[in-house]
Amino acid sequence: MQQSVPDETLAVGERPADDGSSIHVIESVPIEITDIDGEIVEADGRVRGTVAMSRALVNAQQGLSLNEKRLMMTALRSIDSKKSPYQHGKADGYVTVRVRADEFAAVAALAPRSGDKQAAAAYQGLKEACASLMERKLNYMDGKKRVQLRWVWKATYHDGEGWAEICFSPDLTPHIFLLKSRFVSYQLEFARGLQSIYSWRLLELLMRERDRGMLAITVDDLRATLEIPETYRFADIKRRVIDMAVNELNEKADLVIQWEAIKRGRAVYSLRFTFVENPQGKLDI
Repeated sequence: MQQSVPDETLAVGERPADDGSSIHVIESVPIEITDIDGEIVEADGRVRGTVAMSRALVNAQQGLSLNEKRLMMTALRSIDSKKSPYQHGKADGYVTVRVRADEFAAVAALAPRSGDKQAAAAYQGLKEACASLMERKLNYMDGKKRVQLRWVWKATYHDGEGWAEICFSPDLTPHIFLLKSRFVSYQLEFARGLQSIYSWRLLELLMRERDRGMLAITVDDLRATLEIPETYRFADIKRRVIDMAVNELNEKADLVIQWEAIKRGRAVYSLRFTFVENPQGKLDI
């Protein structure tokens, strides 16, 4: 169960202005959301939690590395996307979420603490992702406007304690809270152990069309959304992005995916992915 602490606006000082009025200096205390109660891994070994975000975020150029993606999506699993972030406090509060090293390790499919190497990998990955996350921006189109947002307002890693604390950018809250329509959700288990950011981003595009079981997308749109280098020709995209991502999702996610290229003339113009949830479930990874 998620818990939250009301934010409070504290007057920490005031001084007279030249015109005789007062200028108030305020400090906002974040709304703090704790992690989901209990272990991140279910008794059957599956990762607990669901990620939800607006379609704009799914379609955006997210600019995240694989470890940054693991950190952000693990944080999102602690959020109830149907509720307001400010229902327990004033509207100028920020939303802060903690992510533990064991949660990060579960999403990355690192082995439990069977040795120092596995434990160190989880701590180091979480620490590095937290350090670089402040610089990450996402880009998306709102009509004719190109919007740029930062993912987080603040990120803190606690050395020796094995957890990171991230404070979401206020401009991001409409994309992760009060989601009633035109949003995308998926079980974090689907992304467990993915080793490519391309695989994770393709997964989100597929989940956008989950009701239809089919994704049709132009090569140009796929290139932009997955942030594929401009130097990649289609042969490179096929081998280094699509085939690799589809194979990994077929192996590690609860999905069975097939795809085909559609040409205009001699050039590949668009792609068609069809997918169903695997009735046999995911194999051990």
